[in-house]
Amino acid sequence: MTDDNPRVSTPRLVARFARIFATVVCAALLAVPIVLSGLVTDGRAGVRRNGYRLLVRTLQALGPTFVKFGQISSTRRDTMPAELCEEMGRLHDRVRPLSPRRSRRVLREAGVEALAEVDTTPLASGSIASVYRGSLHDGTPVAVKVKRPGIDAVMRADLALLQGAVRLAQKAPKLRGMPLADLVGYMSRAILGQLDFRQEAANARTLRECLAGVPEILVPSVYHELSTTDCLVFEYVPDLDANTPSELSHDTRVRLAGRTLTAVRQMFFTHGFVHCDLHPGNIYLTRDERVVVLDAGYCVRLPDRVRDLIGEFFMRLVFGDGRRCGEIVLESAVDTSSVDREVFLQDMADVVAEFAGPGNRLDMAEFGNAVFAVQQRHGIYAASDFAFPLMSLNVLDGTVRRFSEDVDLQDVGRSSTPPRAA
Repeated sequence: MTDDNPRVSTPRLVARFARIFATVVCAALLAVPIVLSGLVTDGRAGVRRNGYRLLVRTLQALGPTFVKFGQISSTRRDTMPAELCEEMGRLHDRVRPLSPRRSRRVLREAGVEALAEVDTTPLASGSIASVYRGSLHDGTPVAVKVKRPGIDAVMRADLALLQGAVRLAQKAPKLRGMPLADLVGYMSRAILGQLDFRQEAANARTLRECLAGVPEILVPSVYHELSTTDCLVFEYVPDLDANTPSELSHDTRVRLAGRTLTAVRQMFFTHGFVHCDLHPGNIYLTRDERVVVLDAGYCVRLPDRVRDLIGEFFMRLVFGDGRRCGEIVLESAVDTSSVDREVFLQDMADVVAEFAGPGNRLDMAEFGNAVFAVQQRHGIYAASDFAFPLMSLNVLDGTVRRFSEDVDLQDVGRSSTPPRAA
């Protein structure tokens, strides 16, 4: 378990706060003309759109903690507007890579002397780390994942400041009932877990074990003896290209999309182990017809009760049992003391009847937006250990639809026999 209340020196906190404050002030000064331009061109919708885009640009300017926070929070559509979540979802693929000069310094400081060669042009670049191609002394190609310089200190300071801000925000009347502390605490643990490369190496091993029996699924192995706390050395998988699905036949894409759902069902409901970051940058199809799953930094082990609830939720979707789906949402909620139970259950039954069950192909984005609208209307917020794995399936749905539009996310919950009556 990683520490979700990082201890940071007061001088570092003050210095980081000053930099954050300056960035936010600059963004505020830009906000007036940017927002007004949206009002002139497209009314209130333009104001919202420009405001959300400014927020995303501000998160990028604030640095990797806020980028990561935006990436993760973009999946919580029960707590934020869908349009804002859509904008923040763009943060997944807009992280500036390190220059070759900085890459050389980072690689030198990470201690990659055991490798024969490392190319200083990144293969990929994220908010926490960059990935390079290297080779062992016997010529074997490897992927080398290295942390960005100084990232631990900056992100721990940011998280400490965010947690302090949440304690103040919770006193505001309009935010009472919203599980801010639970939300930020969960995100903090997720972010700190991604800083812990030893944990990521362990997650990668667990992920390989979970999916070992699923054909056509590849999780690259870790060279543990060559890896350090700041550098991971992985099996290199060549020719990972987001455009590869267009080169494969329709039948192949349908089959591999199905394999992906099988792998997720195996992870979630057999092993209770969840890869929470299943966006298109972490799942690839290859020309030799395999599904490659990358980046095990953001993985969680589900409590047995949560695993069973999520499993039953998707099984009930298959049979169109919206009332039981609503009961599961209530069981997973933070506080239901002021909820009109019967009205909520009927609203959930209506949503499930429209989007899921026999005769429907589940579009997780549309279904999720409808469910989140019902939750917001009734003031219901899911506990994070239930919500984030569920939201990862929302991200997954968009990813596998790039492979094949014929995919039906209800396949995650399909069973040969109907569920028992509640």
